[in-house]
Amino acid sequence: MSITTTLQCEADQTAKIFTSRKWRVVGVAGVTGAGKTTLTQSLLATLPSTTVFVSQDEYILPNDYPGHLKAPQEIGGINKESLQSINMTKMIADIREILSSDPATIPLSDCGLVLERGKVIGSSLSNPRPPPMGHRENSQWPAVLLLEGFLLFNHPEIPPLCHLRYFLTLTYEQCLDRKSKRVYTSSVLNSHQYFDICTWPSYQQHFAQMCDSVSGITFLDGAASSASLSERVLKDVLQLLESNE
Repeated sequence: MSITTTLQCEADQTAKIFTSRKWRVVGVAGVTGAGKTTLTQSLLATLPSTTVFVSQDEYILPNDYPGHLKAPQEIGGINKESLQSINMTKMIADIREILSSDPATIPLSDCGLVLERGKVIGSSLSNPRPPPMGHRENSQWPAVLLLEGFLLFNHPEIPPLCHLRYFLTLTYEQCLDRKSKRVYTSSVLNSHQYFDICTWPSYQQHFAQMCDSVSGITFLDGAASSASLSERVLKDVLQLLESNE
């Protein structure tokens, strides 16, 4: 049995265990700049049950981490477009801890920080981990764990945990335009050349891999209005909570 198959079997078993608990898990993935964080921020603001937010960005390793892929020689530096640049071991451990906790007692920090990317990047790598972002509600509905990340469904242990899976897409031109308006931790990472050589090819590769290995994903047009995207996903999540499945 391959390592990937073994991890998948373990993840499936973990998912079955957590299904009986008072949590529902929603995964939001997508290409960079497609509106993942905006969507999850909207869900945090509107869901009527206790909601916890965990992002892959919280586990991005610092630029001086030696395990990053090397960018091609023509641009130099590092390529942060792979799971090698994310401490997934710690992220999975934190998710397991959250899902094994009583939603009524789990400590939470201000979910308003979600949109402050500079404060989110790598924030959960400290020891002890800061409380996850979210809000608490006195509700009889199950609590919701929102997972977000550009490579969220490319790790075999994440998809089986998600009751709902969404992926936001953009065209090359749309993605490049949105990326040009963001501020990154390195000027190289923000360059058009890095986008063409690292970001977009890596996205296409990871997208194909995800489609081959993960089922049950709802694909959404990231160019649609944030209001329409939020309305669509919120409706699904509320139906999930009401069904109590």
